[in-house]
Formats: sequence, structure tokens, C-alpha cells
Amino acid sequence: MLKRRPTNSGFQFRHLKLFLVVLFIHISAEIVSAQDISDTVKIKTVEVYANKIIKEQAGKTTTKIDSIAMIKALTSNLSELISQNTPIFIKEYGRGAMATASFRGTAPSHTQVSWNGISLNSPMLGMVDFSTIPVYFTDNVSLLHGSGSLSEKSGALGGVVRLDNTTNWQNKFSGRLLTGIGSYGTKDEFFQINTGNKKIQSQTRAFYNYSNNDYQFVNKFIADIDPKTGNYHYPTQRNENSRYENYGLLQEFYLHPTEKSVFILRYWYQHNDRSLPRLLSNETDNNANINRQKENAHRPVAEWKYYGKKGTLSLTSGANIQFLNYQLKTKVSGAADQLVINSDSRSSSYLFKASYNFNISDHLSIITGANTEINSVYSKNSPLNGKLQGYDRQRQDHSVYIQISKSFSDKFSANLLAREDIIGGKSTPFIPSAGMEYHPFRDKGYFLKGNLARNYHQPTLNDLYYIPGGNPLLKPEEGIMADMGSGYSGTIRNTTFHSTLNGYFSRINNWIIWLPTPQGYWEPYNMKRVNASGFELNTGISGKLYSIDYHLNGNYAFTQSINRDDPRNWADESIGKQLPYIPKHSANLLFNLARLGYHFTWLWTYYSERFTTTSNDKTSKLDVLYPYFMNNLYFGKQFKLSKNKFDIELKIFNLFNEEYRTVLQHPMPRRNYSLLIRYDF
Repeated sequence: MLKRRPTNSGFQFRHLKLFLVVLFIHISAEIVSAQDISDTVKIKTVEVYANKIIKEQAGKTTTKIDSIAMIKALTSNLSELISQNTPIFIKEYGRGAMATASFRGTAPSHTQVSWNGISLNSPMLGMVDFSTIPVYFTDNVSLLHGSGSLSEKSGALGGVVRLDNTTNWQNKFSGRLLTGIGSYGTKDEFFQINTGNKKIQSQTRAFYNYSNNDYQFVNKFIADIDPKTGNYHYPTQRNENSRYENYGLLQEFYLHPTEKSVFILRYWYQHNDRSLPRLLSNETDNNANINRQKENAHRPVAEWKYYGKKGTLSLTSGANIQFLNYQLKTKVSGAADQLVINSDSRSSSYLFKASYNFNISDHLSIITGANTEINSVYSKNSPLNGKLQGYDRQRQDHSVYIQISKSFSDKFSANLLAREDIIGGKSTPFIPSAGMEYHPFRDKGYFLKGNLARNYHQPTLNDLYYIPGGNPLLKPEEGIMADMGSGYSGTIRNTTFHSTLNGYFSRINNWIIWLPTPQGYWEPYNMKRVNASGFELNTGISGKLYSIDYHLNGNYAFTQSINRDDPRNWADESIGKQLPYIPKHSANLLFNLARLGYHFTWLWTYYSERFTTTSNDKTSKLDVLYPYFMNNLYFGKQFKLSKNKFDIELKIFNLFNEEYRTVLQHPMPRRNYSLLIRYDF
């Protein structure tokens, strides 16, 4: 019988308490000494690209998705935005199905996703389903690559995806309506209304999308043989049992109680209901093996910021609570549908975070902070035999850090970061990071930068306690990561351009991998080592040619993620091979033209072959997914109606009707369409 366990509170808090006492004494003293601060809070309204080094970011590789890409992806989910505009590889299990990320050749759990300061990663699985996050619910999306992610949190061996929301304090009343229809019975509805003044702002957003998702495909895993010619005939089938329905609400309040502080409240609710299509090799009736998954997520966040003359105090508290139900039904002859599996889980993460950015001078700053995260999972599975399986566990994670940043001149800056984590009552080894950035030419945009860090990723609660298969003896994954990069940015007349090239190397010991066992279930193990290395190229240009505004941005990534484990037996052929489902080459391109309200956008993506086995075998079509190019084309017209805007846009996905897969036995749609109407007021 599954029983709930009492909370284990016997943790070692001595170092954490000492740090918090010192931190808040320092903060209190600084606030008292800063009573003559400036008479307004500086609200950033315009973004300017400059060549000046930001000392706190020295050496870190960061990418911000530009505003044009954000607008074009307003009705999309985060998986589409990321795959089309960044070097991250997104593994999709079909349209509307699960989508996970591989950042710099690492596992999905090595990519951390934060939304306004709280983690969206599931404490149960450790990863994020990017297909469930609407782009419409965020204003800024940025990436912290590799070792640069330690300023956010530990454990992101690949990197961090940051989602942030902002407000316009000058707004009195505005809003947006979007409606769209598309292929396969797809319907999209989006709504936003903003109101307020210089003291308080309210922002409300809501969305609804639905699709039958019943696209056609050629099933090459099932074939009939012509008795006369001996040729194979592959059937054309529909993507049955793959309907999805999602809706959500985001409410935000921004309060300006004094000239020196800002208080923010946010609440995000979302419901996802989707059927999971069967594998292509399944030859049973359409009413057999029906998989369905429902999810409800609640994410409240409260944030307070105090702006002093010499520093900024930030306090954040939030939660990520998810309820998940999975059911498997099958058809039994002469009887009603039989419920084979009924699995329920509740996962929750409660976060408390404090940080203080103290500017000692224009050339020296110190950032200190402390985080507490309480993670819990209650999971139960009711199989057909009636034996209840599952687990109920909680873990408290604490972290303290300090970063010192120094500008030695206008050309050179560096920073040092030290972090200490206490995970489940056990201290992790010291986690340091060091970064530097050098601009050799005072008036030019050329720069060199580098970063070196150590990082740790803890096993998820499923890794440790899942029944059957959890392994409580797993070791944390340990990474040594190095980054080196250079770039150039500048402006000539009406043309702005930039280009960056970053190389990286990560040595990750005790990599966690799930492998099949003789008992018939899967179990996680620690691999000895994985070496992930490669480079990322980003380049862009934008400007005005005659009366045409143009914008071009492209990414290319070369990724090697090599298994350096010891052979598990004499037949192990995985050593020295690329990890499954990680492409060596990937690229994407966004090209946009606009003139007199007309706009045209071309999105192009490319992925090289991906192996489905650890041995990188190519003996059958089950062993490799072939390379593919994807082309999307958007064009539309914007009309101005007094102070309002009306926009109509046609989107063509998979322009050249390519047949492709991102995951074995999960088909993707051929050419399809969407018509979107947007009204801004």
C-alpha cells in the first residue's frame, strides 16, 4: 500500500544560516546608508546595443531571441520558437506532442527553464515539455549557454532558457486579439488586455487552441507485397487519436508603491489535454491502445525589488504545481473499453529566493544571493492487476552564491562566482566559475571572451525512487565546462550587423542513462563519462534598403556528444559513438522583409542525420533518422486604423512538402496552412 511519508526536516543548515545572517545584515546596512537615492526607479524602455562591456556578464555566452522572431511566433509554442531561432535541438514526438531540448549535446534534464525567477523543470522528470509553453505568455526569451548558466542556478549542464515578462508604465489602456484557423481542424484564439497608470499596471492574457491533428502520412513500417512484381506498397494512413486541446490564463499586477520599489504578482494557469498517437508499427484497430494525457499547472509568483543608490535588493517567492493523469485504454471484443493503466501524479516546487546587487563603484560590484527550493512528488499507478504502485518523496535544495565583477579598464573585465548547494541535507562540492572579456579596440565592436566552470546536476526524484526501476544509489552528474568565443558588432549608415563564434567543451562524469534490465523494466545507471564539444555560430544583419526594411539572422551548430564509458560487455559497440538523437550539424535562418505594411518571412531549418541506437548502426531504417530541410513561408499585410493596427497573415508550413521524422516511428505533417488575424488596440 502506498503511504505518504512525513517531511524530513533534519537538514544541516549551519552554513546556510550563517550566510543568510551575513547577507541580510549587509543588505540592511546598505539600505540605511542609501536614503538619498534617486527620486525615481529607472524603468528600461529602450534596448540599445553598445560595445561597452557589462562586467557582470563578462565571459558568458548569451543569446536573446529578437523581437521579429517573437512576433512571428506569437501563436506558436516554445518548441517551435527555440528550434527555428537558436542552436538548441528540439526532439518532437509529433505535432502537438511532447517536445524536449538538447542544449549543446546534453540530455533534456540538463536544460533548465526559468519563468520570471521560478523553475519550470519537473522535479519528477527533471525536464520541460516545450510544446506546452505558449510564446504568447512571455515577452523576452534568452539563453544562457553552458558555463554561463551558473549565475542562474546549478545543474544546467547544457544551459538555461529564461522567460521574462515586462510592463509599460506609460500604458493606460491597450490590448490585442488574435484568431486563427489552420489545417487539420486547428483553431487558435488569443486575448490580451492591459490597463493602468504610473502606479499600477494590470496585464491579462488568455489563449485557447484545438486541433484534430489528423494529418495523413505514408507508413513505411507496414507494407503489402505485390504478388506479381514483389514490390512493397506502403499504406497512406491518418494520424489517428492525436487530438489536442490547450487553454490558459496569465494575470499580472505591477505595483509601484514608492519611488524606490516595485512589487509584482503573477499567476499562470494552464490545462493541456491530448491524445498520444500510437507507433507506426502498431497494426491493431484504431480503437485499441488509446493513450491520453491530461495536465493542469498552477504557477504563482510574487516579486519585490528595492532600488538603492548603490544596489538593488530582489526577493522572489513562487511555486510550480503540476497535476498529471495518464490513461491507456484498449478495446476488448464483446466488452466496453478496458482501462489498462491509470496513472496520477502531483509534482510541486516551492521557491524562495533573495539576491542583492551591490555596486561598490562603477568598476566593481558584488552580487550575493540565497535560494531554497522544496520539491515533492506523489505518484501512483493503478494497473489492470489492481496492485497500486508509486512513491511519495520530498527533497529540499538550498543554494548560496557570491559573484564579484571587476572592470579593469574600458577594454577588459572579469568576474568570479562561487556557489555552494545543499541537496537533501548533503553539501555538494564547491562550484566555482570564472569569466573574462576583452575588447582590444576601444572604438570597435570586436571582442574576445572565455569562461571556465564546474557544475553538478542532481538525479531527479524519478531517477531515485520510480517504481519499478528507481536507483537510490545514483551519483550526481559532475561537469567541467569551458567556453571561448569572439564576435563583432557594428553599424554602418542604415545597416546594423553582428557575428559571434563560440567554442565549448564539457566533460560530464556520472552521466545518468536509463537502460533495459533482464527483469523487463528500465533502470537508471551512471555512465563513466560523456564528452560534449562543438561550436556555435550566430550572425545577423538588418537595415533599410530604399523603402524596404530587411532583417536576416542565422545560426549554425556543430555538436559532438561522445560516450566515453567503460564497455558493459564484450559486445558493447557504443564506446566512442555519438549519443542517440543528437545531430552533429544543425542550422536555421530567419529572413524578413517589410514595406508599406506588407511583410514577408522565410524560416529555414536543417538537421543532419540522427542515430537511434547507441552503436550508431546503419544496417536498417530503424537505426538512423535521415537529414531534412524545413521551409516555412509567411506573408501578410498590416493596416493602420487610427491608433489601432489590423494584421492578416498566411503561414505555409513545410513549404516543399517534405517527409521527415524527429523521433523514430512518430510521423510529422506534410505541407499545411494557417491563417491568422491580429488586432492591436
